Amino acid sequence: METLREQNIHENKKALRARCREIVKELSPEYIEEASNKIADLLLAIDAYKNSNTIFCYMSMGGEPVTDEIIERALEDGKRVGIPLCVGPHEMVVKEYKSGDELARGAFGIREPLAEATEITADEFDLAIVPCVACSKDGRRIGHGAGYYDRFLSVSGFKKIALCFEKLLTDDIPLEDTDVYMDGVATEDSIYGTRWRG
Repeated sequence: METLREQNIHENKKALRARCREIVKELSPEYIEEASNKIADLLLAIDAYKNSNTIFCYMSMGGEPVTDEIIERALEDGKRVGIPLCVGPHEMVVKEYKSGDELARGAFGIREPLAEATEITADEFDLAIVPCVACSKDGRRIGHGAGYYDRFLSVSGFKKIALCFEKLLTDDIPLEDTDVYMDGVATEDSIYGTRWRG
């Protein structure tokens, strides 16, 4: 049974997600494209990317920083890339993606790898590029609430960077004990994060 503190956190998260959805509705396609390109340029220039061999990257959907360029550049740079596949309620696995691989639309309309693709386990990644609903500059992240990333992000052997539009940065992010801090938060203006060391 939830404590009063946990109930308050869940209510605050729900309200924040609703506010962010309204902000996203107002983002123009031009803003999303331009900001996504800037985020990709910043991310691809950092040492954590350059020094990584195996990268996890989410497949973007409407209103999120677009990751297609990041994924294609990583493949061109000879890196191994894993993308998520939802396999049940609140559960995902990560499958290897190669340029030109067939993708399918998952339950949420997100592009996903086929089930027969090669699985990559969490301990193989050097860098994880993850989505968010909102982030704070010090690395607090709120997701969509389905819990798919919780188990994956709790593995601490790789650096974790959330991609976030500047318009969705906020200090008003309540955290539960199970929530995981990001090492960095990449926006179109900068890469933030007190845990960030390049």
